[in-house]
Amino acid sequence: MLVPLAKSLLVVALVLSLGMHWAVLQSVAWVAMLADYSHDASFTEAWSKTFDGQHPCKLCTSIQKGRAEEKQQDQQRGQSGPRLEPATVWHAMDFDFSCACEEIFPSIPGLISRSDPPPKPRPRTFSASLV
Repeated sequence: MLVPLAKSLLVVALVLSLGMHWAVLQSVAWVAMLADYSHDASFTEAWSKTFDGQHPCKLCTSIQKGRAEEKQQDQQRGQSGPRLEPATVWHAMDFDFSCACEEIFPSIPGLISRSDPPPKPRPRTFSASLV
């Protein structure tokens, strides 16, 4: 019982830390707007009213305000505190494959390769010869 709760809390924390809660709220707002607008008009008109940006609902305006406030707070935090720059962890390496074939397939003295073509007609399979 405790493990699913812990996993759920971890997922919620991750969603909130990545800012995905705004996307979830916006999706809920769009679905509600589409349902509301489709009562009075056709589906295509409701779709265009929902996504044209000219007819925002209360939830959409509060989402826009919340995102703007969050962005402003992030900018203020970035200016006031020390900024961490990511370090280069990986460096590209140059590989030389010019002599790789000689190392993979060394020449073995006495090894003769076949160059004759397979016999025609091809031999029958073992299961066919038993019938």
